[in-house]
Amino acid sequence: MRASRLAAALLAGASALFASSLPVAAQTQFDDFPTGFLRPGTGGMPPDAWNGTSLATAKRLVSALLPAPRSRALRDLQFKVLVSELVTPGPDGSPPPTLFARKVDRLAAMGEGESLNEMVRTAGGYEDPAIAAVTVNALMMSGERAGACSIVSSHRLAEPFGRRAALACQLVQGEASDAQLSAGALDGPAMVMLDLSHGRLPPAALQSTQPPMMRALVANKSLPLVTRLEVAERGEAGAIIEATRLSDLYVQAVREGAALPAPMARRAQLVAAVSAAVTGPEIIQSIAAVYGETRGSPLFPTIARATAAGLLRLPAKPEFAAVAQEAIRGFLLLGDKRLTEAWVKLAITAAANNPRTLDALDHLMPLAAVAGIDSPRRLPPSEVNRWYAVMRRDDGPRAAWRGNLLLELFRATGIDVAPGTTELPEQPAGARLVALSAATLQALQAAASAHRRAETALLASLALGDLSLDSLHPASVGVLVRSLRAVGEDEAARLFAIEVAIAAGL
Repeated sequence: MRASRLAAALLAGASALFASSLPVAAQTQFDDFPTGFLRPGTGGMPPDAWNGTSLATAKRLVSALLPAPRSRALRDLQFKVLVSELVTPGPDGSPPPTLFARKVDRLAAMGEGESLNEMVRTAGGYEDPAIAAVTVNALMMSGERAGACSIVSSHRLAEPFGRRAALACQLVQGEASDAQLSAGALDGPAMVMLDLSHGRLPPAALQSTQPPMMRALVANKSLPLVTRLEVAERGEAGAIIEATRLSDLYVQAVREGAALPAPMARRAQLVAAVSAAVTGPEIIQSIAAVYGETRGSPLFPTIARATAAGLLRLPAKPEFAAVAQEAIRGFLLLGDKRLTEAWVKLAITAAANNPRTLDALDHLMPLAAVAGIDSPRRLPPSEVNRWYAVMRRDDGPRAAWRGNLLLELFRATGIDVAPGTTELPEQPAGARLVALSAATLQALQAAASAHRRAETALLASLALGDLSLDSLHPASVGVLVRSLRAVGEDEAARLFAIEVAIAAGL
C-alpha cells in the first residue's frame, strides 16, 4: 500500500514518458583521455577513428543521433562508435558539455543501460553526479535494479533525481519510506516503484516508441504477458529489444497458457516449437513451419531472428539440406557470412538437377552476392538476367525498382556490372521513392573520401534518420553502402544492403 502511494506521488503531474532532460554536464575532463570499452579485438573501432574530425563536429554528430534509427545495421554502427575506446579529437574551444557526456546521453536515449554503465565505470564517470544520475536512471529503466542501487549507495547523484533514486532503492531492499515525493516524470525510479506496487501505467506509456520505456515495459513483470509481447515485437523490429528476449517471452507465454490474440499465439507456438526441438528432424520440421507460415509477413525478420538458436543447432550437412534455403535467409538476416556461405554451398549441391529448387534459389542468390559470399567481382550476365526474370514474374509492376536497387547494391558492394551488359534497369520506376538529403550525402561522401571513420559512420545513420527502408531511392542506398565500405565498415555496409533488399521484397 505504501509503495502504491509512493508510485502515485511520483506520477502526479507527470508530463513526459522519459526524463530525457536529466543534466549531463561533466565536471571531470573525460575528453582528455580515451573512453569506451570496445577495442578492435572485441568488435570496436580503431582508436584513431576520430582522426581528421574536429571536436565540435564530433559533438554535433553525437548529439544529433536518433535513439532508434530504422536500420538495425546503422543502429549497431552508431552504438559501436559510442562505446569504442577512441581518442577524442583535440580541444577546439567548442562549448560544453563534453563529448563523453554527449555519448552518455545518447546511450541512455538508446536504452543501452548496461553498456552505458560499463563505459561510465571504466572512465570513472560515477564521480560526476550528473553522469551518475543518467547511468542510474538508464539501469533502472532496463530493469537492472541491483546495479543501479549499488551506484546510488556509493556515489552522489544530481538532485532532485538522487532523492527519488534513493527512495526507489529503499523499496527494492524492502525498506519502507514515508517520505513525500515531488511530482516527476515517468523515469527509472518511477518504473521501479510501479513494478513493485503493481501500479497502472498511463495508456500512452504502453504505446511509447522510446527505447528506454520499451525496455522498461518488457522487463516489467507486473504487466500482462500479452502487453510485454506486443512491446517486445515492436522493439525487436526496431533493434531495441534482443531477439533472445522476445523468444523467451514467447516460450513463457506458451508454457503459462497466456491469453494472446490468435496471430500472436501462433507466433509464440512456432517459436516455442523451435526452442523445444531436440533431434535433427524435429528442428527441421519446426524451422520449416516458421519460415513457411511467416514468409511475406512484416514480422518475418523478427520471427526468423527469434528462432535463430534453432538454426545454430543444425550443421550444414546433406541430411539437413531440406532447410538449406531457410538457413540461408536466417543467416543473411543475422549477418553471419561464414554460415551463410556454408549453407549456400549445400543448397547448390542439393539443388542439382532439381528445377523447382533451383528456381527458389534464384530468389536468394542475389542476396548472397550482395552479402559477399565467395567475394564475387563479376557475375555472369546470364545468371543476373535469370534472377531479374524471376523478379518480373513475381511482381511485374515493382520489378524495375527492385532490379535497379539490385544493380545499385551489386555495384556498391564491389561487383562490376557495366552498363548495358545485363537487363537490370539503370533507373528505378514504378515506385514512390525518397532521396536522402543531398547536403548530408555530400558530407558523408566527403568524410568517407578523407577516411574519417567515426564521422562517416554517424553521418550514415543521420542520413537515414527515421525514413523507412522500403522507401529509399536506390542511388541513395548506394552512396551509404559505398561510403561505409570506403572507411573499413564493410560488414555494416553489407548488412545495411541486405536490410534494404529484404525490405524491398527481394
